[in-house]
Amino acid sequence: MVPVLVALLFVQLFFGTLPIAVKLALRELTSPALALLRVGGASLLFVALHRTLVRERVRGRRDYGLLAVYAVFGVVLNQILYITALTLTTATAAQTVVAAGPAITLLIAILARKETATRLKWAGIAVAATGAVLLVGAGARTGSVLGNLLALANVTSYSVYLVISRGLLRRYHPLTVVTWIFVFGAIGMLPWGIAPLWRQIGALHAATWGAVAFIVLLPTVGAYWLNVYALTRVESSLVSAFGYLQPIITALTAIPLLHERISPRMVPAAALIFGGVAVTLWEGRRERLRRGEPPSPAEQEMVEP
Repeated sequence: MVPVLVALLFVQLFFGTLPIAVKLALRELTSPALALLRVGGASLLFVALHRTLVRERVRGRRDYGLLAVYAVFGVVLNQILYITALTLTTATAAQTVVAAGPAITLLIAILARKETATRLKWAGIAVAATGAVLLVGAGARTGSVLGNLLALANVTSYSVYLVISRGLLRRYHPLTVVTWIFVFGAIGMLPWGIAPLWRQIGALHAATWGAVAFIVLLPTVGAYWLNVYALTRVESSLVSAFGYLQPIITALTAIPLLHERISPRMVPAAALIFGGVAVTLWEGRRERLRRGEPPSPAEQEMVEP
């Protein structure tokens, strides 16, 4: 149990410091160029890992097509929206919005009729949504309303991916799915990022390359690997619960490194988001155990930005 908890702590540390590294890299890179570097670098590593450890083939053109569609929501939109949001708002605000992921995932799953609705689930979603709206409105003080809205759109995009990809994840190894998602994602990112990356790559300093390497190796590939390790050993609700640490780690890191300030309005907003997500996860887990069903997309949310 201790190794799993340590792994989960490292996941939160990687994700919590991700926006700091992104902010540092954005000093010399535009958001499309950085998104292409992250997705392209991660796809190469995932391909190498997949060929070494799994070697599972995708069965049929239809599944390739589904993977391409999933890549639009899980990688292309997800990365463009997240990194662009960080050009407009603070790292702490963006990462606090990310914490609302499980509640948003549950809402989408209910609307798609893949989850049953209960009063407690709706209450949790409403509380988390109130916190998200309050946080977006705090943009005038803590960054940008548009940046916070883009961060919320990023979480929504990834939540859609979690809900629609559940069937494929049951038929293939998780590494097979994530590998092809990133491969198709890298292809989809090329029209957006190749021109600016070509113009900017020759002038990058060592610090920027270090930030990019960190982003690819730890919050992307490393965090995924540790999350899969944890999900095979403990309940997915526990994995999701650790996501609450991410905004705290981000704030503690952003204050000294980026000189960010925490708005008084952000504190109650974060409390509402955390409280709403906790209610939805608890109710979903209780209902799942009662029915003997597998974990829901909301419980399996890895809170990946």
